[in-house]
Amino acid sequence: MTHRPVKMLGILLALGALPAAAPLVACDSGAFAAGTTIGVMRRASPGVQRMRDPDILEAAFPASIQQLEGLLEVKPDDAVARAMLARSYASYGYGFLEDHYEVAQRSDDATEEQIEHWRERASLAYLRGREVVVDQLDRAHPEGGGFAGAQRAGLEAFTAHLRRFDNASDQAPLLFWAAYNWVRYIGLHRDDMSAIADVAYVRAIADRVIELDPNYMDRGPVALRAGLMAAAPPALGGRPADAKVALDEVIEATGRRNLLYLVTEAQLCAVPLQDRALFQSLLEEVLAFDVDSHPDQRIPNLLAQRRARRYLDQIEDLFIPVDDAPADEGADAAAATSE
Repeated sequence: MTHRPVKMLGILLALGALPAAAPLVACDSGAFAAGTTIGVMRRASPGVQRMRDPDILEAAFPASIQQLEGLLEVKPDDAVARAMLARSYASYGYGFLEDHYEVAQRSDDATEEQIEHWRERASLAYLRGREVVVDQLDRAHPEGGGFAGAQRAGLEAFTAHLRRFDNASDQAPLLFWAAYNWVRYIGLHRDDMSAIADVAYVRAIADRVIELDPNYMDRGPVALRAGLMAAAPPALGGRPADAKVALDEVIEATGRRNLLYLVTEAQLCAVPLQDRALFQSLLEEVLAFDVDSHPDQRIPNLLAQRRARRYLDQIEDLFIPVDDAPADEGADAAAATSE
């Protein structure tokens, strides 16, 4: 395979918060209801992380995404809803659609059409996830054509545009999910040089989110930047050794409880560094972890364990046997990653 309520209104009137002569019809009950629903969904979201069956979550994801898309039709300027929706697309894409894609790649029974089906579905999820939050960011700062206009003007102009976003509580999540969805799309299209060329723009967003809120999503922005260091091959500026240092810091800062970070280090650092011992120890640590010891992270950790099993099964394909490796290969790799 080659593919890899009315009571509240009365209180506001009594307090003089609204003009007493304001007609009741001026209150958009639909928008009010949508805002209430969005608030409830935000408060309830941690419960999803505590689920025990990833397959139930996979089956429920499309309905949840559809509901959020509908809520945006009623309340299109709700930054919270847009961040939640972008996160949902990212989680669905990475946790399940990409998972099916990887399984199909390794299956002797899967056709090229079946493999491409899963890649296309994941790609569409990431594109929509990025679009949802970029639209909101462009509402805040449409200067120069917004994100697209700044990108067309080049990296320096794009980086300057990012500095307009200085509201950490509202805009850091939007920027983070824009970058995350974008980089996952790029990862699925490494054969497209125009997609690869966008890595510098994703890195600029990650840098800005780190300036605004480095601790968002369990130090997600720092982990994202580390992943970007390792994603490219050394010849194109990839630095897996530096990425390992950054990921080690994130893993320790989060108490080694976020297993997806360990899987990421195994995949993006150990493999290009051809460090089989590191790869095996990280994935075995993931599999030995008691997911019930940290229930707030149960679902992501179960998904990490699923990937760890699969990657360990591929170890012989991912690492060159020591007896077959050229004598100076390790020195060449070290020199390449330190440049």
